[in-house]
This record gives sequence, C-alpha cells and structure tokens, in this order.
Amino acid sequence: MPGLVVRMENGDLKWFPFFKHGDKYTFFPSNDQEEKESGRKVGDGFNFSKYLTGYWKAGNIPSHRRRIGGGSSLICVEKGGDLKHYPFIGATFMIKDAGEKVGSGFSPQYDYYVAEWTNRGMSDMVVRDDKGDLRLFPWNGTKFTDLGRSERVGEGFTKDRIPYLYPGYWNGGSYPDLLAREKDGDFQVYAFNGKTFKEIKPRKVGIGFGKEFTHILVDEWMGDGNPDIIARHKNGKLIRYPFGRFDPKETLPVFAGPPYATVGDGFNEKWVYIVGHWRTPGKPDLVVCDDDHNLRFYPFDGQTFVDLHKEDKLVGKGFKCTHFWDFYT
Repeated sequence: MPGLVVRMENGDLKWFPFFKHGDKYTFFPSNDQEEKESGRKVGDGFNFSKYLTGYWKAGNIPSHRRRIGGGSSLICVEKGGDLKHYPFIGATFMIKDAGEKVGSGFSPQYDYYVAEWTNRGMSDMVVRDDKGDLRLFPWNGTKFTDLGRSERVGEGFTKDRIPYLYPGYWNGGSYPDLLAREKDGDFQVYAFNGKTFKEIKPRKVGIGFGKEFTHILVDEWMGDGNPDIIARHKNGKLIRYPFGRFDPKETLPVFAGPPYATVGDGFNEKWVYIVGHWRTPGKPDLVVCDDDHNLRFYPFDGQTFVDLHKEDKLVGKGFKCTHFWDFYT
C-alpha cells in the first residue's frame, strides 16, 4: 500500500496511508476501524543530517516497478558520519533492533544516490564525496559491503561542473545509470555496468535545462519503460520531456525534440513536490504540499495532469512537516 511517511519538526515520524474510497483517493481516513490509525506516530527522535529512503529489505515487487526515490525503509546519516538502519515493519519504525549501525565514515556533506545499482533486488548506494568522486556501496540486506579499491566508480563529478545527478534506467539496461544536469544546462548520461561508470563515455541527450527550471521530476511518466522528465519552469508551468528512441537511427534513448507539452500550470516554486506510485505500481502521480500545508493530488493520465475538482484535489490538511517520503508496504 502506498503512503506518506512525514517528519515533524520535533523529530517524530508519522504514517499516512493513501486510501481509495470508491473512485477517489485521499489521505483522509474514513470511519472504518482499519483507517483510524492514519497519522499515528511511527518513530521518534529522528534528528539526523540526512535521510535515505530505499528498498533496504528484499521485497516481492519487481525492481522495474519500484520507484527510484521511494522506499520501504530508511537509512539515516548522523552528524558524525555513522549510518543507522530503520526498517519499516508492520507500518512502524518502532521495532526491536531499529537504528542499528550499518556504516561509518560518511559525511552529511556528501550526496547520496539510492537505486538498485547491483541489480540484486535491494537498494544500494552511490556516494559523491567532496572531491567529486563517486563511490559504490552495495547493500547485502544487513550492512554495506566494503569494496576496497573497487568502491571508486567515477571521477570528476564535481558539484560546480555537475550540480545535479538523477539515477534512472537511462540506457534501458539492467542497471541504473546517472543523468547529469551540467552547469550549462546540458544533460549527459553516464552509463553504469554494475561495477563502474568509467568504461563508457558519457553521451549528450538534451540541452537547455538551465536555472529557469526549478524542479526536475523523474519517473516513467509515459509508461513505456523509459524514465522521462517533467520540469517546473520558473513561470509555474510543468513541461513534459519524453525520453526514448524517437529516431529509428538511434540505438539508445534520448530526449525528444520540440515542441513540448505543458502538462500543468500555476505550480509554485515553494511547494513540496512528492512524486509517487500513488494509485498503481509502476505508474507515477503527483502530490504537492502547498503554502497552507494542504496536500493536493494531481493524477497523471499518461499525457497530462488531471485537474480534479477542489473537493477531490484536496487530499490532506495540516501537513506542516520538514520531510515527506513516499513509502510502500
């Protein structure tokens, strides 16, 4: 079942399942007994530097249907560099052995990219350190594997040259790759073969994604097995950029050329954007938290976001939270 895990300002975590009531979807519980515990506390004392959602426990959902960026448990980065694992079992983090140490020597200043990098049915971690090196840390279900010298899988990924990296199956293979959004707005794909990014040269797949785009929402929006992008422009419009093999001469997917479809309008830069597989596994929709701490639901029909009636669009109230994570139980 999909739902939201949210972190409150005091460090408490709360769980809000996403319910289906007839043909409507909502975080508001009904009067049914099984829905009355919506919003209950599922963790406390979560005052960490970073939170890494992932599929840190093996599950039954095939990897290709699991959303990169979502998860079913948490790994937290402490200020001192330790990593702590918090499984989400029985819809709570408050279980025996929660918070077990699974790594040390990490920095809150590092960038962390969670995906199923080794294609073993669970999440792994690629870390960008302060030198711009990429390091691979495979996860075996209980701890991260030390690869020694082999852990360095990429070099030259400095933040001043590449501010943003997006994991996804950009080459359509068995392993995730990295889409790099360079400082000049170019998109480059860095292929990963399960062991390194070094063996294949990057390829340019898009241009013109500069600072005028404030949010990049990655998922399989077109439903064809390829990751796509919906980008928020500074004018408040959401623009869809399909990714695939649009030219028979192309052997690998690229971003389509113009024109590009506007799939939403009036979206504020300060809102929180939460992509999730809210209705159907493998199919993304959008939930946003607005200035009034209300949750709005925007289902995606494969071409555009559906602008629901006000009473159907409003799916939650009072979400004054510091973090939002889409979780799947």
